[in-house]
Amino acid sequence: MATPKEIAEWMLVEYQKFDRLYQNRIANQIRSHFGQEWVYRNKNGNSAILKSVLDEFRELTPKDVVRSRSEQFWRKRREHDPPGRMVR
Repeated sequence: MATPKEIAEWMLVEYQKFDRLYQNRIANQIRSHFGQEWVYRNKNGNSAILKSVLDEFRELTPKDVVRSRSEQFWRKRREHDPPGRMVR
């Protein structure tokens, strides 16, 4: 069985291929590769990833990746992005 860190490392490899990760797509891929126990449906009905995995992903990408809340994907930080990990 995989660990949150192993899944986060896999996510990082996927991110590096495309310079972005779409929440729904990567959650479905996690479900396929690692099992249902790592994903869930959030209150909006979207596929989501367990916090333990996301915490590990944040550790691997401390300053160069942000999450666009409105578009539901992770992308490379841009010069004009505000501090923090989330952007609109």
